[in-house]
Amino acid sequence: MVLETYPVVIIGAGPAGLAAAMQLSRQGHQPLVLERSRVGGLLWNANLVENYPGFCQGISGPELVSLFQEQAKYLGVGIAFEEARLTEFDGDAFRIETDKRKLAARVLVAATGTKPKELPEGLLVPGLAERVFSEVYPLLNCSGKKVIIIGGGDAAFDYALNLAKANQVVVLNRGEEIKALSLLFDRALAHPQITYHAHAELRSLAVDRDGKLKFAISLGNKMQNLVGDYLIAAIGREPAMDFAAPSILKDIDQLQVNRRLYLIGDLKNGLFRQTAIAVGDGIRAAMEIVQYLSKEPL
Repeated sequence: MVLETYPVVIIGAGPAGLAAAMQLSRQGHQPLVLERSRVGGLLWNANLVENYPGFCQGISGPELVSLFQEQAKYLGVGIAFEEARLTEFDGDAFRIETDKRKLAARVLVAATGTKPKELPEGLLVPGLAERVFSEVYPLLNCSGKKVIIIGGGDAAFDYALNLAKANQVVVLNRGEEIKALSLLFDRALAHPQITYHAHAELRSLAVDRDGKLKFAISLGNKMQNLVGDYLIAAIGREPAMDFAAPSILKDIDQLQVNRRLYLIGDLKNGLFRQTAIAVGDGIRAAMEIVQYLSKEPL
């Protein structure tokens, strides 16, 4: 298999990765963008993005993704839908493998975002794959269903508001603390299709003969049984670094200091997971990369 060499490879086509690719394109560099699933990342789940400049009344996540895609196409950004594995850095270039080819990149931009924290293994039983999710996107076309959401952060209440347009939603918060924006929480509490419970912990989960989910919930000192169609676990996320080999992770700090590796967007921003921040990350990384390549030509 012939080794394909690129000055810059970007892994991930969410807001950060797209912004980096578009800025590189504007400055005369055409990176290779690798995306394993769909362009836009978690933005597909956003009910309403209200803090992205330029949209006075907010914009839905899918609509914003569509605009990003249109702009990327206009700027000539090419996206290959291949899952990337970062295997090594040989001192001169990163080695990357996909199911279709082997690649080398002088500079690597990781914009892989986050992955969901999973429910405890004891709660996962056979037959749940089509009923339990970590994102709202797969359920956006559902109507007349009952969806249970576990979580107390922005995602839980944003998902609830999105689904409540056509479904009944129950939000279960294990504790009492609300980690979401107050306006999201207030909107959810005021919505007639959303029920909220604090101090609610999922104790068991099963599938009945009709394919419905059966939940055993502890509410304070009481037990309550619920029946629903779907479960969304919005219980937190963590950096998605699974694509990188252990040798890369071992040297990750030095690779960044040497300006060969850039971690951008939600992958590195902890709790500050906002589209505007991710876009800024991508543009800044691209500008630094152009500066580096101009001083260290191939």
